[in-house]
Amino acid sequence: MIHDRRRNLDLEWVRTADPLRDHPVRWSDTDAATRLLRQILADEQPRPVQGFAPRRRPTVRTLVVAATLLVLASGAAGARLLLGGPAPAAVKDDLNAVDQGMPADLRLNPDARNARLVASADGAQLYAADLTGGGYCAEIVTPDARTAGAVCTSAQALSVEPIGVTVPFVDPITIHSSFVVGGRVNVSGVVSLDAVFRDGTREPVTLGEDGFYVFAVSTARLPDAHRHGLSLVASDEAGAAIASADVPATDFNDPQAQDARERIFVSTISTHSDFTKVIGIEGSVNVPGAATLELHYPDGTVSDVPLEGNGDYHYDLPAARQDDLFAQPGRLVARDAQGNEIATAPVAAVAFWHSRG
Repeated sequence: MIHDRRRNLDLEWVRTADPLRDHPVRWSDTDAATRLLRQILADEQPRPVQGFAPRRRPTVRTLVVAATLLVLASGAAGARLLLGGPAPAAVKDDLNAVDQGMPADLRLNPDARNARLVASADGAQLYAADLTGGGYCAEIVTPDARTAGAVCTSAQALSVEPIGVTVPFVDPITIHSSFVVGGRVNVSGVVSLDAVFRDGTREPVTLGEDGFYVFAVSTARLPDAHRHGLSLVASDEAGAAIASADVPATDFNDPQAQDARERIFVSTISTHSDFTKVIGIEGSVNVPGAATLELHYPDGTVSDVPLEGNGDYHYDLPAARQDDLFAQPGRLVARDAQGNEIATAPVAAVAFWHSRG
């Protein structure tokens, strides 16, 4: 079993490859504000960011389009990389894996075979693959050569998001952890991009192919960036600002403490081969006085869920019911000793939340 949590700044669907593909995957679907999935990563990998599970580990965060001219860019360790050059195999694998477990009508189908380097600076790289009909999937490779997980942005999101932002982190996060920002400027007329810190200091961000960019905060600026965040400001030829995006401060809160603020914290258990199925649920009931917990299926059937004295629960769905939470969500209902309903939470398959955008 693997646990994970995620945050994702661009509020887009986030999925990444799990190298332990035969293991069940646990997802939390109680974050109603974003409905973003916290991807499954190996212990040593960074986590792609704003995006959903209890007692898990690492977290990460945000992408199209074709190269015309090949431009030299500086890479890690002084290497010279070619913008428009092919993505490494590990990145292509992650891009291919974004559709793993999804039914055909929900697949994004990124052109991973033709994924390419679209931005490179400060030892970090950003690779992107086009989506049919517009939009892209992209992945940051951090200065220490770690892949940060593939993140996808739809064509619709491009039209309403002036500057796309992704920030990958790896646990444990401290004020001295690397802070890499990548994404794409989606408005026209931009000739420069700057990172602006809280004290007003500006640092230039190198623009790559077709508005893509990647930027690593300098060591001296790391504590300030983690504590206060920064802004990205895109300017036109005359130097006038025409778009901006805020990169928020790092969330150092204990994820288990965040879980405990949910009245009912829900984590669904699936397999990598089929995210339309829910093979189990687990989490915690965090309201006082809860005596029993029930799973209400969409067809009205009710199953009792064993509830421990500390509020924790775990329930394995019967094989015949593992497909029942894809088309519509079910509900978890907590009751007090008198049978009164005191808390509820929706529960559904990963693919259901994805279909809702």
